[in-house]
Amino acid sequence: MDSGSRDRTLEIAAGFPVKIRHIARREFNYSRALNLAARQATGEFLVCLSAHCPPVGDGWLANLLRHFDDPSVAAVWGPNYEPGRDSIEGGAPIRQEPGAYSFSTRQFGLNNANSALRRSLWLEFPFDEELPATEDKAWALEAMRRGFCLVYDPAAAVWHAAHPAANQFRRNRAIMAGYARLFPELRASEPHAAWILVRGVGRRMVLHARQRDLGKLWLDLKKAPSTIAAVIGNHLGHR
Repeated sequence: MDSGSRDRTLEIAAGFPVKIRHIARREFNYSRALNLAARQATGEFLVCLSAHCPPVGDGWLANLLRHFDDPSVAAVWGPNYEPGRDSIEGGAPIRQEPGAYSFSTRQFGLNNANSALRRSLWLEFPFDEELPATEDKAWALEAMRRGFCLVYDPAAAVWHAAHPAANQFRRNRAIMAGYARLFPELRASEPHAAWILVRGVGRRMVLHARQRDLGKLWLDLKKAPSTIAAVIGNHLGHR
């Protein structure tokens, strides 16, 4: 699904047996793009992968799909690691059971930058195109309401590069607007959430400075504009 790529993505993709579909940039939102792509699919499972998220290992797809032998599993997702900053953690898969997703656990849940879900369930309840983002969280919430569970598999990891400041602003604004619709109580916690983000970044920079890890400190400084944009986007997204 292309919404205005300006690099060689389309040229490269054309060399493989794939379908390329276009959506106007002004008409793009995450839900609409995913629904358009899903309507083209014929397989049993839908796999969602952002264009800038290359898998960490060759077993990525197999690790996403291996959990669907359990008919109670609606979807699976894996971690997104930032190159140069994050290290591969590993660990056992985690099941998210019905009733486990709430305001306090909203950050941990299905992430369509790197996910797979049952197409049969998507046919019953497609992604909500009224949401500017968090369509994945809303879909997962509906699946759990219907008695299904979700699985987070650390072995199905991808690399997810940091967004530039302008993209980070738009993305975080859309995400927080989506969360505000799913969880109205989020408005009351807005100042606290912004402070947590700023404090976390500051602590990380101090830690890297004390460790004299100049490489990670430089990454912190380079990411500072994106972090500021994210805070502003978070704030405006609640409005």
